[in-house]
Parts: sequence; C-alpha cells; structure tokens
Amino acid sequence: MDMKIVKESLNKLPTWGELVSSAPKEIQDILQKCEETPQSSIWHPEASDAKVPHNVLAHTRLVFDRTREYNDINLLISALFHDLGKPSTLSVNKQGKYSNHGHERVSANLVDRHRAWVGSLGAKFMQVKEIVDNHMKIKMIEEMRPHKQEALRNLRTYSELEKFTKCDDMRTLTDEELNRYK
Repeated sequence: MDMKIVKESLNKLPTWGELVSSAPKEIQDILQKCEETPQSSIWHPEASDAKVPHNVLAHTRLVFDRTREYNDINLLISALFHDLGKPSTLSVNKQGKYSNHGHERVSANLVDRHRAWVGSLGAKFMQVKEIVDNHMKIKMIEEMRPHKQEALRNLRTYSELEKFTKCDDMRTLTDEELNRYK
C-alpha cells in the first residue's frame, strides 16, 4: 500500500496499521522485537499486563497516538522510530534494572537507513532524524551546561522536539492510556 496515496486520499495521517504494513521488513522485524523488549516500570508504567510488561512496543504505540494531535507527519514518523534502538541496546544490571544507553543513536541510524521510505510518507528525513537523535537530550536540558542548552535550543527542530517530548512523557499517562495496549 502506497502511504502517500493513502494520506492524500484520506487527507489524514496514516494509522498505526497503515504505517506498519507499509514499513520496510527491517522495521517490521524490529517492531516485533520491541514487543518482547522490557523497559523500566519506573519510566514506563504503560501496558503492565502485556505479555512482556512495560514493553517498548506499547510505549511506541502510545507516543505515536499522542503525536496525532499535532497533525504533523514528522512527529508521527519520529514516534515510530524513536525507540527502535532499544532491543539492540538492552542491558540489565545486577539489580535487574533495564537500561538502553545509546538507543537514540541506533534509532537515528535506522531513520538514516530508511530515508527513502520516510520521504515517501511525506516526512522530512532530516527533521525526523534530528528529533529521534535528540529525544533523550532534551529531557536533561536543565542539567546541561549553558552552551549545550543553547546548542540544543538552536536546533531547527527544537519546537517540534518540545512537542515530541510532551508526547513521550509517561508521567502524564491517563488511566485509559495506562491500560490501552495490554
């Protein structure tokens, strides 16, 4: 299914199903791994009763759904890609806590590798990549040195990055969202 045709004919953003079904096989395979990849329940309380509690796929779907309110294809595609690096960067420490250091770089590299598909959806590849690559940095902006704060605020996509961060913030989960992807 050509997503550009779907988008133009329905004059709306693609649904999750439309996007996933049109995705390259590598992306589809990683999304399956995301369903089996756990995350910290502290930062990700969503989908606690799923097959793998607090899994990356449930979080990705939730962020995707939240970005729809902005009616911005770049944010929507950023939501799909932002945590795709987590399955390959998962580590568990001795206390059993999960971390995914560097996942945003792996995710941004996937955007780069699939730039043609991203463009075919009507998204701007460089904006998507910049949002995906910086979605963790912005969460730490207040702790950064002033020159690093300024560099982040000077990104072309800073206002979109702020919107994306609101969508990615699981501290604002509603009860309905908390249980949506079980």
